[in-house]
Amino acid sequence: MDKEQIKKELVDKSNRILEKYSEMDVVESISVMNMASKTVFLGSLKVFNYEVIPNIMRDLEKELKGYGELVVRDQRVTPCCSPSYTHITFNVTIPN
Repeated sequence: MDKEQIKKELVDKSNRILEKYSEMDVVESISVMNMASKTVFLGSLKVFNYEVIPNIMRDLEKELKGYGELVVRDQRVTPCCSPSYTHITFNVTIPN
């Protein structure tokens, strides 16, 4: 398993999805957790247009499910001094 290649692909696919829905966030990196029996890739996206959240989550599931076990979650965030957004996170677990 080439972890750096998987990280690059996950970043590229995430950014293409954000671009598809005209979102201004850019995914710069994916975190990697190495464990004895598995490797977990963690990513997150900020989505400002609430109307496209279901589409983005569906596209993430479609694009990333082929790598391993996938979990996609979302949480609404309301900061005090900037626009509200939804924080979408995903983790992909691949057995070693």
